[in-house]
Amino acid sequence: MRMRGTWYIVPTPFAADGALDLLSLGRLVEAVVGWGVDGLTVMGVMAEPGALTADERAAALKTVFDSAAGRLPIAIGCSGAALSTTLELVSQARGLGACAAMVAAPPLFRNVDLLPDYFKRVADAGLPLVIQDEPNATGVLIPVSILLAAARASGSRTMKIEDPPTPAKIGRLLGAAPELDVFGGLGGVSALGELHRGACGTMTGFAYPEILRGVRLLVEAGALHDAGLMFDRYLPLIEFEAQQVVGLAIRKEVLRRRGILTTHRTRGLVANLDATTLEELADLFERLGIVPAPEPFSPA
Repeated sequence: MRMRGTWYIVPTPFAADGALDLLSLGRLVEAVVGWGVDGLTVMGVMAEPGALTADERAAALKTVFDSAAGRLPIAIGCSGAALSTTLELVSQARGLGACAAMVAAPPLFRNVDLLPDYFKRVADAGLPLVIQDEPNATGVLIPVSILLAAARASGSRTMKIEDPPTPAKIGRLLGAAPELDVFGGLGGVSALGELHRGACGTMTGFAYPEILRGVRLLVEAGALHDAGLMFDRYLPLIEFEAQQVVGLAIRKEVLRRRGILTTHRTRGLVANLDATTLEELADLFERLGIVPAPEPFSPA
């Protein structure tokens, strides 16, 4: 299949005591299906896969696939610290029926000239490959020339670019290889510019993916001015969610306020948001005229 559109990156919900919350996870998948996204990405960076045990990862994946029930294609993040780990995760994803494996460079991989062969060996494991360019998580800066070589070597036609400024890098990639499908990321903060440069869509954990879907549909319809107005209206919320360190907890708090998750708990740096941040979020919702609810949101 060809991956395009607005894909939602599923976070991992936790209970107040930090335990895996599978009930909230199933509720989230059900809600996201109703929000009109084009696919799900599971075990991406914001799912905190490194903080899950093997059993927790397996349970979370089973919950997502059972809840989706074939209604949406599902890509699985399979990045590992070593090729052997990545291949094992790809095998797991293939067994579950994933449509693709999303893989980034191994952390602190020093010789980027070896990455085309690395991605080829991953692709040989038997799943379509999404090459993820995510220097913030990996510490690896990948030039456009190496990304293009990796796509050729692996046969991948899909990438997710999270090396800022993302619009410029996406433009360079598509200028050299227009046949690629390139997603933007980084929470959607540059989604409009990415779409203007030819991105096939946005892959993000933003808790109102309906907004980014609306912007994309307007761009695809040629209504660029209206797309810009919609994006500008909701950009304060997109940016608020995309903050460093606390961003994941904020996204989970938005999902909690939408009536889906029970807590904003993470296993990362921030387990609980401070009172001021919570007040700022409430004020932002009021200024934007958003009343959080699980039903699909219709952006103006």
